[in-house]
Amino acid sequence: MDFLKSDVKKIYKRYLLPTLGSALAMSIYSIVDTMAVGQYAGPVGTAAIAVVNPVYVIMIVIAFLCATGGSVRFGNTIGTGDGKKANEYFSAALTLCCVMTLAAWVVFRIWYREIFAFFGANEEVLPAASEYGIWIIRFFPVIVAPDFLASFLRMDGDPHRALVAVVAGGGVNMFLDWLLVFPVGMGVKGAAVATVIGTSVQCVIMLSHFRTEKNHLHLVKFSNPVKMMGKIVSTGISASVLDLGNVFLSFLMNNQIVKYGGTAVLGVYGVINTIAILFQALFSGVGQTIQPGVSINYGAGNHGRVLEFRKYAVRTVFFMGAAFTLLGELFPVQIVRLFMKATPEAEAVAPAFIRIYFISFLFLGYLVVSIYYLQSVLQRTASSVIAVCRAFVFPAAFLLILPYFMKLTGVYAAVPASEILLFLCAASWQRRKKKYRAVS
Repeated sequence: MDFLKSDVKKIYKRYLLPTLGSALAMSIYSIVDTMAVGQYAGPVGTAAIAVVNPVYVIMIVIAFLCATGGSVRFGNTIGTGDGKKANEYFSAALTLCCVMTLAAWVVFRIWYREIFAFFGANEEVLPAASEYGIWIIRFFPVIVAPDFLASFLRMDGDPHRALVAVVAGGGVNMFLDWLLVFPVGMGVKGAAVATVIGTSVQCVIMLSHFRTEKNHLHLVKFSNPVKMMGKIVSTGISASVLDLGNVFLSFLMNNQIVKYGGTAVLGVYGVINTIAILFQALFSGVGQTIQPGVSINYGAGNHGRVLEFRKYAVRTVFFMGAAFTLLGELFPVQIVRLFMKATPEAEAVAPAFIRIYFISFLFLGYLVVSIYYLQSVLQRTASSVIAVCRAFVFPAAFLLILPYFMKLTGVYAAVPASEILLFLCAASWQRRKKKYRAVS
């Protein structure tokens, strides 16, 4: 299917399901691990997941920073007809990803206990967090690789292989989560081992793309590496900041919950945080769906097609956000019971926490798609401003101010309040910028 000539709606439909499937399957690792650990260890187990999740998100940030920035540059260059330059961006992105992965791997391996404590692990939670997290850290490069490869496979016209890889790996992970945690009796450690094995399967399948005839990704020598890597980072930073914000948010939320609540509330947040990462991944999947079409057509000067891609993405995320919010409003206790062996304390705090927090999903999708869209048309400043405000500025302000007046309820309401305010600001700004507005 030709990104420059084929019907935009058909391209969008063809890429949407595989990309959403990839996003869903990638998040299944965290979802299934949370369920297995929560059913095995109760609130302490899901609290441990809440503590380890920021480390997992940092792995995703490294992959997305390099892959998103590199693949957008790859797509823009393909749009101009320069295949050699496109592969220089692929090679530079891969090199940058390897260097960043190695540096982070060393830091996490040496100071993992201190890092878990920094993210809110108390004496009750730290043993479970360490038992689970050390296995994720030992295989750091294996966890990073699939997210990096998936972006380039989609840009290279092979989204279905990325989907097959994550579905197969996710299936292996789900089976091994049950087998290793319960029948084999490995407990929390078993869930981590299952994730490592499932991710390894995913890597092998994705790497098979490079042996096919449709592969256009090749390692080549690239000149001026500092300049190329700088362009990759500047292009990919906004989407990466969005994910890095999950690390910052987890740090603030975990510590505010410990201050105003306790282990039961932290356990419920472990469930919410896992679900929030899933929903954000699905919203990002919509953004990634339009990224090849937007970046290639923008490079070719087809601005009408660019805006048409955005229109379909915005409609999709508003529908998804309404469905996600309704789920939390109707079934808060059932959600907690699905993910863990709930105590009376956890069931008591779950309804208010979940019902308030899930309002944020009505607005999150629009912000995520806006970041990916602006990034793809090389509006890096606008994209970065939205990302930084969503990731750091607004959540920090509300999480520090609202609990002072509203105690634990202020912790619950901080994220929805920040998402609503930023949505109003971003939507108002984009409506005034006609060249970025969707086709009606």
